[in-house]
This record gives sequence, C-alpha cells and structure tokens, in this order.
Amino acid sequence: MEEDTSTSAGKRNTVARRKAICSSCRKRKSKCDSRLPSCSTCLAHKSQCHYDKPPSLAYVRSLEARIEQLLLERSGNSPHGQVNMTGVNSDRWVSQISVDSHGGVSFHNPTSVFHEAPSPESRLDTLTQVSSGTLSIPPGDGGNHQVDQIKHSLVSNAAHQRRLEDLAIGNITAIQSDVPADVAAEFLRFHWCWIHPMFMFVYRPAFTRNSPNQPETPYFSEPLLKVLLAHSARFRVQDSEDREAANAAMVALQQQAQHSLAIRLTSPSSISIVQALLQQSARDFAFGNSSQAWLYSGMAFRIAIDLGIHLPSDKLRGYVRSLTAEDIEIRKRLFWGCYTWDKAMSLYLGRMPAFIPPVESNPPDFMDDFTEHDLWEPFYGSEQAQAGTPRSGYPPQKGYMISCFTGLCKLSTILSTIMLEIYGTSSTNTPPDPSSPNPKNSSFIKISTSIQKWWAELPSPVRLNVQNLPPTSPPLHIVSLNLFYHTTLILLHRPYIIGNPSFSNPAVLRSYHICITATAAIHDLLVLLTSTFGYGHTTYLNCYNTYVAATIAVLHFQLREEENIVLPDTGVDTEKLGLKFFLEVLQRSAMAMPGLNRSVEIVKRHMQGILERRSRRYLESLFPVSSSPISTAPRQQQRRQNPRHPSSTTSTNPSLLTPEASSSTTQYPNFPVGVQTPHSDSVADTNYNAYPTFNLEGLPAFPGQDFNMGMDCNLDQEIIDPQTRAAFLGLDPHLTLNHESSDWTYGGFYV
Repeated sequence: MEEDTSTSAGKRNTVARRKAICSSCRKRKSKCDSRLPSCSTCLAHKSQCHYDKPPSLAYVRSLEARIEQLLLERSGNSPHGQVNMTGVNSDRWVSQISVDSHGGVSFHNPTSVFHEAPSPESRLDTLTQVSSGTLSIPPGDGGNHQVDQIKHSLVSNAAHQRRLEDLAIGNITAIQSDVPADVAAEFLRFHWCWIHPMFMFVYRPAFTRNSPNQPETPYFSEPLLKVLLAHSARFRVQDSEDREAANAAMVALQQQAQHSLAIRLTSPSSISIVQALLQQSARDFAFGNSSQAWLYSGMAFRIAIDLGIHLPSDKLRGYVRSLTAEDIEIRKRLFWGCYTWDKAMSLYLGRMPAFIPPVESNPPDFMDDFTEHDLWEPFYGSEQAQAGTPRSGYPPQKGYMISCFTGLCKLSTILSTIMLEIYGTSSTNTPPDPSSPNPKNSSFIKISTSIQKWWAELPSPVRLNVQNLPPTSPPLHIVSLNLFYHTTLILLHRPYIIGNPSFSNPAVLRSYHICITATAAIHDLLVLLTSTFGYGHTTYLNCYNTYVAATIAVLHFQLREEENIVLPDTGVDTEKLGLKFFLEVLQRSAMAMPGLNRSVEIVKRHMQGILERRSRRYLESLFPVSSSPISTAPRQQQRRQNPRHPSSTTSTNPSLLTPEASSSTTQYPNFPVGVQTPHSDSVADTNYNAYPTFNLEGLPAFPGQDFNMGMDCNLDQEIIDPQTRAAFLGLDPHLTLNHESSDWTYGGFYV
C-alpha cells in the first residue's frame, strides 16, 4: 500500500516538474532533459539548443478576437456563419473549466485557488476546431458523416452489451454476495422496465459492461448496485405472498445501500456516486422520507457541478482528450437526469428548483438511440411470468425511450419557468404600481406559447390523443410523459381560476376549460394505465399528476355545490371529474409508496371541510335564528388537545371521498358561522373561517410542502398562511392571479 502511495506521489511530482522540450529534440522526436542552457541531447549532437517560448495569454486572446472578426465577416456569405458564431459566443464557459494534471475535468471558477485552466496549446487547438467547425458540427458542413459514425459506434456497443448483459449480471455475486444472482437479475429487470426509462440516471451499456470486472469502475460501483437493488425491491414486496419476509429483506437491503453510500461519499467525486445519490433520493421520496430525499439530491447536484457535468459535454473533448464519445453521452444524460429530477421533486415539495444551470449550451440531443427502437414489455417478476398471469399477454412495443426522455427534458425547462416566474415569490402578485401590468401575466403568455410549441413538436409515437386511445396502454414512460404534459397545463392555468369563480371574463373561462379538459385527459390516461399494468407499478410522478387532477376535481365539486354560481358547459363527462377514481389510484399506489398518504390526507381533510360547511349552511337555512347560544368551550378544548392532527379523531367515511356524497350519509354538528370547527387547524379547513360564505382557495398545488424545524424546535401549529409558506419555501401553494386581458389564445392540445 505504501509502495503504491509513493509511486502515485512520484507520478504527480514528475508531472509537476515537467519542463519544456527544446525545438531540436522536438524535431528529432528524441527525449529531452530540459537542461539549461543546453540539453544533453543537443550537447551530444553539437547542435544549437533553443526553447520555444509558450504563447502568452494576450496572444491567445488576440487570436480569439481575430477568429471572431473573421467569422463575423464570413457570416454574410456563409449560411452557417451564424451557427459558428454561436459556438464562439457560447465558448465563454471555458473560463470555468479546470483540468487537473491527469486530465480530469472539475469545476472551479478563476477566483478559486484550485483553478487550473487548460493549457494554451489545447486552447489554440480548440479555437482552431471551432473556427473550422469540427468541434461544434453544424448541419451541412460535412460533419454528418462523423456524427453518423459516432451514433453507429454507440448503438453497436449498446446492442453488444445487451447480449452480454445476462452473463455480466450472473457474475454480480462477487460484488453483492448478500443477494443471489437470480434475484439480483430480477431486481435489475424491474429497474430497467419501470424506473429507468423516465429519468435515465444510469447509462445501461456502461453499467453492465463494468459490473463483472471489479467493484469500482468509472460507471459502476458497489453503492450504485445496492441502491438500484434496494429501490427495485418494492416491486417484489407488493407481489410476494409472504410480504413480511419480503419487506424485511427489502429493509435490510436498503440499510446496506445507505451504509455503502455513506462510506463511498468519503472518496473523490465520481459519476457513479452521483447516479447512486439520485437513485437513493428517488427511493426515499417514494417512501415519504422527503427530507432525506432532498438531502441526497442536493449532494448529487453538488458533486455533478464539481465534476463539470453542467458544462457543454460535446465541446469538452477540445480540452480533455481522454473523453470518449461514450463519456460525453453519459455526462449529457446525467446532466438532464439531474435537471429533470430536480424539477419533479421541487414540484411535489413546493420548493424552488435547486439545479438550474443554463441549458442553452447543452441541448438534449443524444447520440445513442438504441432504446428508441428497442422493444419494451412489462416485467412483473419471474414468479408471475412463470405462472402465466393475464398481464403477461402484453404485446411488445417499441420503447421510444429517447424521444420520451428528450420530451421530458424540454418540458422540464418549461416547468422550471413556471415555478420561477409564476409560483415563485421573487416578484409579488400585485405590482408596485397598480397601473403597470403584472409581470406574471407576461410570463403566462410566454409559457403558453412554449407549451403549444412543445406539444406540436412532440414526435407522434409518444403523443397520445385522448380522444382516440388504444385498447392497450403504450409503455409506461410514454403515458407518464403525456400525464405530465396535462399536469403542466393545470399548473399554469390553475392560479387564474382559484379564487376567481366569475366566468364573465373570456380568459378565465378558457383557463377553466383547459383545466377541466386536462383533468378529464388525466382520468382517461390513468384508466388506460391501471387497466393494463395495475396500480402497483405507477410511479411517484404519475401519482403527483393524479393529485393535481384531484385538486381540479375538488374545485369542480365545490363550484357545483354553490347556488350563486352557474358552471359553464365544457363538454366533459362529469364522471371523469369524479374524485373517487383519483383517490383510488393514490390510495392503492400508497401501498407500495407510503409517501402518498400525505396527499390522500390533504384531499380528505379538504373534502371534510367542504361537506361540513354545506351541512352547516343547510342547518342554518332551517333554523335561521338560534334560540339559545351554543357553548364552544368543549370544542375549543378538543382542538387544544390535538392541534396538529385533527383528522386523527375523525372517521374515514368513504362517502366523503366521492362527489356524490350527501349530508344525509354523515352526521355533522351544528357550528354557527364564525366558530371554528374541530378540523379548523388543518391545511384545508382553517382558511374557510375568513370566508364564512364561500371560499374558492382550493387544495395546495404542492402536497409535499412541509416544514422541518429540527428535533429541538417543533412548530406549535401548522403554518397555513399561503404567504408564510411561500416565504419559507419559495413557491406559493395557493397562488391566485387575474387575467389582465383576454388577448391570449390557446390552440388546444388535441393536435
């Protein structure tokens, strides 16, 4: 061990003491000892020894300026001049690259003491490549052949590794001895089928290629393997006959994964540890450990930035020659995996996005499209497959994974804008000058246009028309992308109908129609999904889509109960707006993902508040004048005894979960107007006190938005004020906006 350490230290010292090579030795291609005033080789040959002075930084900058000037002059005559100019302008990120003595990429700005800029020689070579168009290849410049070669190489490698995958997984017991090879192979099949296609954290060919070799390789590590197995174990638990034993095995595997992950975090940064942290974050998120999920994802984002994952991967080869085409593909996929996961998690938790690097210089263009045409079929486990269950009759279909993931990447950029510019608290809802327009309305018009463009450009194989759905569901990730699209529509238009029940404004009417139609579309897609794959294989993202649709279903139910509001005719079947089906999806999915129970409780408490208010109003219509005052002391005492969990003392009457529930099925006490009910301390109910007649605030848009004050500081009561919640976490869960004009148009989404 000491010998290895001294050897590596000697290598580092050798690199650090490296000096220039004289011009004569460079021409002769002979070894130069860099002695002064003359090297030994030149003394032996009796030749003049001369050391070329390296180009100065000023000289490099002058060449940059000259190249930019020449490109500007050529832009008028060349159809690709603008493309090349864009490449030079986007080259400013070079100052953020730091390359160590071994050629590794890291991220340190020039102000850092660790910053080590690329050498002038590599800088000059890169500038030459930019000027010639070989580094950033524009269409039609003769680079298509090179791109095709790279694609063919990556696709061929992916196909080859797929054939060897079973053999590689068979040798996995040398690394993960606690899990038999057949069980590990089954868990990984669960992962590639149900978890992997949506966010693509792991590049499958590199993972399976490195797995049988050794525990630590650039794209395979023991923590990553254990996290993947622990995350996928839940699918075996829900289908196992002995759930207790399967659950105990899953918990033990999860503990091993966390222990291995904690040890690996003490080692230098690597791509495999970023992938493992993201997977662990997703696993904790599904099981309701939101604080741990937020922590793991934050570490993943920090390590990714430390590795320079956020820098343009396809341009790094000009500075780091050791990067192969596969390395660039992996870095780009990991960048977008971080970006998309950050947006999905921020939505549910109601927090500002944490991973928001510029995306213009790193577009989601992927070279390896092997999984685009690879056949996909659901996997329910080896036991179910051998039993020949009806679910095993699914006809294999093309996966279109790359098109789906590319669409998710682009949709996530729109969602990031929605969170930052619509739900964010950086700009207030009411502008300082009442006569000036609200900047959020300008953002609304811009985002509406972006969503229409995204839907129009989405490839037809992954764009589902809810008016003409197939009898069998397409692959899960395709349906998930379409569900996420309709959820994005609701999130954009919801603030304009929450708190504004007047449909006299045409713009408000259009927003209401879009929300109702999108909710019906989510209903139809979920029916197709669950009828084909069942409830146990829905993802956490799909359940958030379900919750958002449930918020509109509750809103529709509340509006329908108001006597002074006439609902506009949207042409949507009211059965598709029923709350019962959405809650069934959430409750049955919560058996495998306990984190969903919070969403169910939020909807339940809100419906209880609506029904209690309706019952109170009905009783007040029968007895408009109270004959004697009602003592509220017992009610207040009950509220003080259990201030934070009012729903724990209430019955879970299933009739509360359906729009058809009536006051005759449940007995409610007679509370006078202005007196708090036993449920008034909950998120959904307290807000009704300020509106004794009618309140259209609706459910929170982010069900996981919560406060963690630490073990030593507990909140005396739940923070329910929207402005306070938004100030704490950055996103307003009860945002309300007003359309300032009805000039915006929306072409619809059944294109």
